[in-house]
Amino acid sequence: MTQLDDVKSRLDIVELVGGYVQLQRAGSSFKANCPFHQERTPSFFVFPDRQSWRCFGACAEGGDAFSFVMKADRVDFREALVRLGARVGITITDQVETGGRSQLLFEINDAARQFFQRVLAEPEAAFVREYLRGRGLDDRSLQTFEFGYSPARDNRLLAHLTNAGYEPQTIAEAGLARETEDGRFYDLFRGRLMIPIRDWSARVAGFGSRALDDNATPKYLNTPRTPVFDKSRILYAMHLAKEPVRQHGAVIVEGYMDAVMAHQHGFDNVVASMGTALTEHQVALVRRLTHRVTMALDGDPAGRNATLRSLESSWGVFQERDQRSANQTGTSVLQQPEALDLRVAELPPGKDPDDFIRHSPNEWTGFIESAAPLFDYLLAALTERVDVTSADGRSWAAQTMLRFVAHVPDPIKRDFYLDALAAHFGVDVATLRAAMPMAARQGGAGRRNNRAPATADEATTLPDHHGNAAEELVLKILLQHPDQFGEETVKSVRPEWFARSENREILRYVISLMEPNANDGDSVAPELEQHFQHLLDSDPVLSTPSKVEGALKQACLRLKREHSINQNSQLAIAMADEDLEDPDSTIASLWLESKNSLREIDLLRQPASPHNR
Repeated sequence: MTQLDDVKSRLDIVELVGGYVQLQRAGSSFKANCPFHQERTPSFFVFPDRQSWRCFGACAEGGDAFSFVMKADRVDFREALVRLGARVGITITDQVETGGRSQLLFEINDAARQFFQRVLAEPEAAFVREYLRGRGLDDRSLQTFEFGYSPARDNRLLAHLTNAGYEPQTIAEAGLARETEDGRFYDLFRGRLMIPIRDWSARVAGFGSRALDDNATPKYLNTPRTPVFDKSRILYAMHLAKEPVRQHGAVIVEGYMDAVMAHQHGFDNVVASMGTALTEHQVALVRRLTHRVTMALDGDPAGRNATLRSLESSWGVFQERDQRSANQTGTSVLQQPEALDLRVAELPPGKDPDDFIRHSPNEWTGFIESAAPLFDYLLAALTERVDVTSADGRSWAAQTMLRFVAHVPDPIKRDFYLDALAAHFGVDVATLRAAMPMAARQGGAGRRNNRAPATADEATTLPDHHGNAAEELVLKILLQHPDQFGEETVKSVRPEWFARSENREILRYVISLMEPNANDGDSVAPELEQHFQHLLDSDPVLSTPSKVEGALKQACLRLKREHSINQNSQLAIAMADEDLEDPDSTIASLWLESKNSLREIDLLRQPASPHNR
């Protein structure tokens, strides 16, 4: 993961833009008077689920967090990266990891995913298919979640990938193989049920696996941390659940099978934390889509201690997120995004969501709706664990609860919680308030020590990975065939068609080289040099000038179409969010123009009929 991607994955565009203009909620989006031109009625919209902004007025511009800061602060790409990095606690260094290397690892993982799926369909894996049927999984779930099987011997995955041209060292870097002391490589996953783990942008970042031999250890094995995988920074099934989560809130379970079974029964707003406490990165992913989060916990009394530690970490992360929202300048309290609402639903002893949904699917909705606010759940759970009639028991429980209360940024809500604790434990409020600073230091130190390292899955803020491939193809062609295309052709490629900040900036650099006063010694921004070199060195496999020209034309049409679809969707949201008394309003007119533009693009993309050739 590059520093650029790490910064993007931690940003919340609503919080960012809210520091510049007064945002007003408008359905699923936010709107404001455009900060870049004078206007009486709002034409500037921010879209949280897309992490993007757009002005439908005189500016007619849009983009992501980077483009907003560049325009608002009148700074270049490098300075915007530094400022946004500082905002999310990342110091930008001169050396930035290559995005091309990460792309290669994603590619290898996807090749492995296809291999595992193919092996699952072979006769040798009949017992695995029988196991999955015994777990209640239907064929649709097997395909949707792409289950596979890793052969038990002969290092067949390694052989398959090396035959496909991948180096053993790179396969090991992707977490699919390991190297022995004498330099030999072997498959990491052998004789296991394989579960691909896709990131926010639906790329295969890694795998979860389960042993199918009762004597094998460990029972569960994940891809180790790699440049593109860290399970503390991914929510399993989120790539499928984005829209349901935005509409209905997020339900977070612990295991893969819990999430799969939920989706199989139509509960498609369920994602899995894969056994980890919610981290700040995971919270950021959820917060892009919703403020309503329910954690569905296994009813396992033996794991209650771990559960409470997990919830303490999650609570602290959520409150820190709320604190940043509350502190943003330029936005009134009524215009701030809703505070995160974290609730807990605990299953009966011995049950997990997988069991519960399989045997009682009709009761799942009621179970989730009955979830208790986290404060209430914790108070009840802690009280059950100790003898609250004794001074020691009351003291321990009260101090534990104070660690949670100390991280609440809202002083009114904090006082409400203190009053509730005082009444529950029979302690004076002043005593609790005096003990809170020490509790805050203890809780903060614990969370800092448990915080996950900042490596990991590339959570791109703008979709989609297919569009990114088209962006890179356009840039590869322009960079590798500089003498084939004139100024008019190069300048006809528009930066606003590009979703990824780095690709957009490289295109601007390519366009700048066409200017009459361009300096041959000028170079791309240092932060983009490695990605630039990756594009320059990659082979688009185009043999003739006519094929190069045709490929550029089709890739540009694809980008333009994706841009029009995105703009059309944003306009539709803007229209739905407004009470439009005038059917000839600017936004309605733009929407019609966008639809017509999309039709024209689709006509251009259609292959010529035999009669017209």
